Amino acid sequence: MKHPLYIIGLYPGSLEPPPQTEELIESADILTGGKRLLDSLSRFNGKTIKFISPVADYAKELKTHLKKGRKVVLLADGDPLFYGIAQSLVPLLGNENVRIIPSPSTVQLGAARIGLSWADLSFISMHGRNDYFPLYAALQQERDCAIYTDSRNTPSVIARRLLDKGIDNYTMCVLSELNTDSEIVAQGSLESFCSFKCSDLNIVILKAMRSAPSGTIFGREDDSFIRQKGLITKLPVRSTGLALLDLRRNQTVWDLGAGCGSVAIEASFIAGNSKFFAVEKDLERFSMIQENIRKFRAWTVTPISGTMPEALSTLPDPDRIFIGGGIGRDNSVIREAALRLTPGGRIVVHAILMGSIQRTRETFDSLGWQWQSIQLQSSYSEPLAGDIRFKAHNPVTIIWADKPQGK
Repeated sequence: MKHPLYIIGLYPGSLEPPPQTEELIESADILTGGKRLLDSLSRFNGKTIKFISPVADYAKELKTHLKKGRKVVLLADGDPLFYGIAQSLVPLLGNENVRIIPSPSTVQLGAARIGLSWADLSFISMHGRNDYFPLYAALQQERDCAIYTDSRNTPSVIARRLLDKGIDNYTMCVLSELNTDSEIVAQGSLESFCSFKCSDLNIVILKAMRSAPSGTIFGREDDSFIRQKGLITKLPVRSTGLALLDLRRNQTVWDLGAGCGSVAIEASFIAGNSKFFAVEKDLERFSMIQENIRKFRAWTVTPISGTMPEALSTLPDPDRIFIGGGIGRDNSVIREAALRLTPGGRIVVHAILMGSIQRTRETFDSLGWQWQSIQLQSSYSEPLAGDIRFKAHNPVTIIWADKPQGK
């Protein structure tokens, strides 16, 4: 191509181009970008092309003009590589065919307005999206977050979503129409933004209220969980089961027969950005899962109420499955779990009863899966007759297997 595509970031709010780019813009054959940005340079006398979707079609049209030797300048907001159009276009056009001249990003400008260092912010884009999971994952780690919004995911909608989730340890700052005469900078509690209205041109910054050190990452005491007496996968066995799950980032994990949710909750702090589903049929225990999620702020755990295997039908296919209860006498639960597990995924089963152990073995054998097993028996110290004794817990058998690739 005779000329590269120049992508120029306009200054947030004022939409002024960087000073060194004025000659580039004036000499361009074609000026392209979104309508709002093109309107800001209405003095341009050449041909203009509005952005079209999808980006692949847009790149194809731009490439056609570039191959004909035309000088094309694309206008973008702020830093075009920071959640901007350049992020999508460069791979399609080739790095050698693009030159990028940025302005400060909206987040950079907004952070400066409130005197906040943005070096450690987590950046979440809700623009054109409706998946709040990345935001919940960042909030579970008590990260300060900058959020790009849109006309659907407004500050008030975000505030209500977080409050409905039970999130109560964040304050919100809304920065609207930055660097214009209509600029608004508003800060307060999430509740104060439930009916807040402003321009769609805004960003949200969430700041964690860190009055105390962050909670335990792993190894919570059994008594810290709200639970029915005796119904919990106890700490020594829970820790071993979590180790055997071989958790990774960005996985989908099922906790079946979740009880009070201790396994899913502990796992959610180990495997960053993974989605956890805690399935429980008992309504009282299901309520305890919900309470424990709020207590430990385990926002990446979703409680599911229902009888298995029917309750599994709407869940995304898992990469890891923990079965701590409800294996069933007909093997239906573990068979459905094995069917839905992604190839290369792993199932870990905790069992106390001999029948459950036998049915698990038979299922894995019938599937042709290689399995392994260990039995754990732990004892806790407790006072007795002026001394200390060890009180034994029930032995637990752990059986685990990996689903072969290609099945």
